[in-house]
Amino acid sequence: MPSPSVQFSLDERHPHHIAEVIETSTTGFLAQCLEPEELTFPIMPAFGSWVKATDEDSGNTIFAVVSYATTMPIDSIHRARALGLSLGELREQQPQIFAMLTTEFQAAI
Repeated sequence: MPSPSVQFSLDERHPHHIAEVIETSTTGFLAQCLEPEELTFPIMPAFGSWVKATDEDSGNTIFAVVSYATTMPIDSIHRARALGLSLGELREQQPQIFAMLTTEFQAAI
């Protein structure tokens, strides 16, 4: 399942396309959730939910179960820390936080 090589604008993206596969193996894949239009966290599938991916080369559809999900800093050197702010306060006072985090999930085929 290669990752799509074409970047889609938010207007061109299918409404159910929530992530892009960034790693694959014979037993599963890792996908990075796509950034939302507004300052909020990306849509993350629930633990245990079914997801599907399409192999662009073969056209095969792969079904998998979400086995792990995380939102973490893009920078692996600096850990995220609690600021004690609501989501609205984060948007107002620290909007850069949303660009500094990534949301990923692993799925077992």
